[in-house]
Amino acid sequence: MATSPKYRPASIARYPSGGQTSTSSRRYTHRRLIILLAFALLVSSGTMLVFHAVTGSFSLSTSSRSTGPGCRKDAEFSIIRWGTNKDNRNSNGNYRQDSERLNNDGNNNGAGSPWINDNDRHFNEYERPRQALPKLDDEHDIQPPQDEQQQQPIVNRPREPLVRENSNNSADETAPEEGVADETVEKVEEYPPFEDSLDTSDTTQYITYLPYAGITNQFYGMLRGMEVAKALGRTLIIPPITASSHDKSKQNQPWSKFLDLDRFQELTGAKVVEFHKLRDVEQAEFNQLQCRITCGFGSKRTIDFTAKGFLKQWKLNVTLSALSVDATKIDTITKVLAPHRRDKYICISNTYKISVPDKSEWERFGQHLHFTQELEDFVQAYLDKNLEKPEAVYDPKTRTTIVPTQKYIAIHARRGDFAQYCQDNFKGPKMIHCLPSTEDFAARIDVIQARLNPTGSLKGILPVFVATNERRPEELKKFADLGWSYLDHDLMGTADQLGVFGPMMVDQVFMAHAQALVGIQMSTFSRVGALRQRDWHNRRMEYL
Repeated sequence: MATSPKYRPASIARYPSGGQTSTSSRRYTHRRLIILLAFALLVSSGTMLVFHAVTGSFSLSTSSRSTGPGCRKDAEFSIIRWGTNKDNRNSNGNYRQDSERLNNDGNNNGAGSPWINDNDRHFNEYERPRQALPKLDDEHDIQPPQDEQQQQPIVNRPREPLVRENSNNSADETAPEEGVADETVEKVEEYPPFEDSLDTSDTTQYITYLPYAGITNQFYGMLRGMEVAKALGRTLIIPPITASSHDKSKQNQPWSKFLDLDRFQELTGAKVVEFHKLRDVEQAEFNQLQCRITCGFGSKRTIDFTAKGFLKQWKLNVTLSALSVDATKIDTITKVLAPHRRDKYICISNTYKISVPDKSEWERFGQHLHFTQELEDFVQAYLDKNLEKPEAVYDPKTRTTIVPTQKYIAIHARRGDFAQYCQDNFKGPKMIHCLPSTEDFAARIDVIQARLNPTGSLKGILPVFVATNERRPEELKKFADLGWSYLDHDLMGTADQLGVFGPMMVDQVFMAHAQALVGIQMSTFSRVGALRQRDWHNRRMEYL
């Protein structure tokens, strides 16, 4: 029986013993060779891919050769960083975002912008690297950008004052990054020097300074600036009272609004002039101010919020340059400023931190800075409105009838922003010297009232005024329950009549002329009041 083809065994020999092969046998052999060759090629290709993947990444991270346009190798880390136009970076490596860098549509990467590196133009939107984030600072309150999906284009904003720091102190220098020119000053638009704005027809030589911190520190900075000016025989240009980080009002007022500078010059012989007398900010263009670094401001630490606000308000860019010695003692500072004795003006970066022997700046200058008549009249009008006027008395020395001012007790109770400082630095029983409670003040007032009114008569009880930044309703109620009146400058209309710094200066008048003053030992605001009490009225302040 014939076998079915489906189950018939193969009759073709795999390796024929004869010298000839059939046609089907040769085709089978060719196919097998092709398959073997393809497999060998596949294995070799895979091996080469693995080899290049391993060796390629190693050479990318270790190669020291140039990486091509738009890239450079970091000097310390094995990474690749996108190059930037060095003209668009400041000495700290941060991007400047001045308004002139942005084109009209508010975008800083548009075609035709002079601030865009031509080598960057070939990047597409996915390849372009993200810009370095600007440093956070108190002036601008810059926040890190949101997620890229939500980030908005940069918009035009007002020009900010440029602060250049040119220090020859080797301890503050850092090695330049590989492939980057050793430039510590960025390429920016040059402004006319500050001396060009001064009157060249007179031979007066000036010295000025950058204001620092709050109003009391600015006051002491002015006194120490007077010490430097006197030692150098120069006229002091007094910066105005400038808004600090406490209020951020971005305003300024001349000291002569509150202090009688004409009388001061007559009493002391000091030569001073205010900034607004030499510079009309409404008409002025930007100028470049050259300041010498003192007390480390510009080398060891940056200039503060107040100084930056001053520069911005008065249209000044500043270059901070190191002296031969970065000093704080006044004798050293005056010596290292000697090489600049021919300069029309000298600017120093800080005066508040200057050390004066025996702290003589108050005795020499401070006690002679009396209040203006306008300021005194404002306070007197308030007293006349709220207190009974005393009877007139005859003065035998002047042979005239005098109406004495009303007698009162003043309290300076600093709260608010001061509370956290006190809580961080004064614990336990020391807290009373920094942040005394209303009950602490009340106990001291009882002692003073008993001393000034030994008979205990109701008529002899003196009214109490509280100068404070306290705004908590429960604390203000405590003042009222004790029969005290806190100086509510909103109701008094102080700022409307005297300006933004009027309230603080009115507080100083109340403190200076009080029959008794209770203040805070750790507050410079209280201590200035104590000095006026001592030297103007021969009274001793009651410190808690």
